[in-house]
Amino acid sequence: MEKAQRRPTQDFAQRMDRALGTDGVLERMWCGMNPPAAARTKSSAPLVDGDDRTRWLGFEDCDPVREWLDERIPAFSEGESPRQVGAADVTVMWSMCTVFANTDHHLGGGYARSTLARFLDDVVKPALHGNYDSRIGRDLYAVAARLCDLSGFMCFDSARQGLGQRYFRQALRLAKASGNVALGAHILTDMSMQAHYLGRAPEAIRFGSAAARAAERSGSPSTTARCNALLARAHALGGDALASAQAMAEAERQLNRARPGDEPDWIRFFTDRQLSAEFMYAAHDAGQAPEVRRWAPMVLSDSAGMERRQVLAASTLATSFVPRADGGSDGAPVDVEQACRVLRDTMVAARGLTSARGIEAINGVRRQAEREEEGNGVEHDGDRGVGRVQRAAGRRERLTVVEPRLVRRRVGGGHAEIVAGRGVRERQASERVTRYPGDAGGVGHSLAHAEIPAETML
Repeated sequence: MEKAQRRPTQDFAQRMDRALGTDGVLERMWCGMNPPAAARTKSSAPLVDGDDRTRWLGFEDCDPVREWLDERIPAFSEGESPRQVGAADVTVMWSMCTVFANTDHHLGGGYARSTLARFLDDVVKPALHGNYDSRIGRDLYAVAARLCDLSGFMCFDSARQGLGQRYFRQALRLAKASGNVALGAHILTDMSMQAHYLGRAPEAIRFGSAAARAAERSGSPSTTARCNALLARAHALGGDALASAQAMAEAERQLNRARPGDEPDWIRFFTDRQLSAEFMYAAHDAGQAPEVRRWAPMVLSDSAGMERRQVLAASTLATSFVPRADGGSDGAPVDVEQACRVLRDTMVAARGLTSARGIEAINGVRRQAEREEEGNGVEHDGDRGVGRVQRAAGRRERLTVVEPRLVRRRVGGGHAEIVAGRGVRERQASERVTRYPGDAGGVGHSLAHAEIPAETML
């Protein structure tokens, strides 16, 4: 035992207590170091159960808003472990919130998602089961809620919708236990954004409305502004233009009241610039292409270093130049060439992105642009370049654009040769290469990026 080659038994601890007169102290220490098997199994379970196959549930199966409004306060097995949790633990967790939020904003949810999940299971969950007073407990629940919210958003952004929903629900429970109404409103808004992305307008509106009501009593104008901005998008998705406009006006009014120094750290990103982006997205949801084009330059100019926002904003702008997917028209001219120019300019930002939303946004514009070209069946010829977009029956045809009089096309599998002057580039047959005439170099604008499932980027 002195060489640490054997572990003492409980009987040994009891006999040592009797011999030393320690009144059961050693036995209690032994029990703390050797929890029952059931307790060990419970402690090894993840903070949030689920995997990549977990299904997202609508209100017919679960209602997180009702859970939020229920007067009962969730409990989190405090005191199950002997660990003492103090203010320093909470401070470190808040600093990790900043790190994970920054990586998500810049590179997308797939970049650090698994790392955050391990941090929640290895650090945050044991702390929740430790010993702490009521003040530390409220702070601990709040920071755990924020970390679960970030994990949920990363799952949402990386096409793991069901797992993301479970993290959001756990985050909401923790925020409720902490008494942090502003954080709860923020989480409900993230759930509204997810429902909006999935095309579930009723759920998006219900989440957004609950968030806006909670934010009003939270004392955080920035939180209230964001909640109303996302509620406006939900109403636009649902086809209620008046409600959308009213929510946007309220978002602007609330943001004018905000004093950043008085706001929580996690909402300070929501500035005038971010509100401009929400105006643009709401215009897109409402099918108002001219408004998208009006807001987009401002949003893109403020997105330097924010790769995901740059890709999402550029894709939204590009969408305004192609026919609407629903076949409707808002009178804005269609300009497929301009849509491709916009996407070409954002490809650098897209290369390192691990956001399924961002990649799918690009692919969505590509599909719409291709349908428009196929529908027109137009061949572009000119002294400065040659281009054509076709689809053969049941096959994908390579598009090749080169200097005048130098055109080579190969159809089917293998490689497609692109000949321009003296150079030859080869691309895999799974790629599409689309070039449009008109640039100063005489070859036309290009968009060359394989369309691949978004989940393979993560």
